[in-house]
Amino acid sequence: MAKHKESIREGLLVTGLNREAFLKEWGMPDKTHTIPSEEFASFTAGWGRGSYGGSGRASFFRGRVSLDVWVYEKWDITLIFHSLRLVAWKTDKSREELKAISK
Repeated sequence: MAKHKESIREGLLVTGLNREAFLKEWGMPDKTHTIPSEEFASFTAGWGRGSYGGSGRASFFRGRVSLDVWVYEKWDITLIFHSLRLVAWKTDKSREELKAISK
């Protein structure tokens, strides 16, 4: 968990980060909801508007699964988790801007 928190503090988002690390570093999200993996298939990978970094395709998942979506409205960041692990994100923030978010 320490490495996950360090990555978040450094503004480095990578797939596999534990969502508990985000809670410790950024606090509770402003909104949460669930989407089916089929909906996730329409997202494209990458940074910037309309794209999600991370795995980017639902073929990553075997069968239909539910994904947890966390929205941090105040920072315009959306995180998508499968179980406890980050699988994608959406933000226009730079690494330096992400570093400034941690408590």
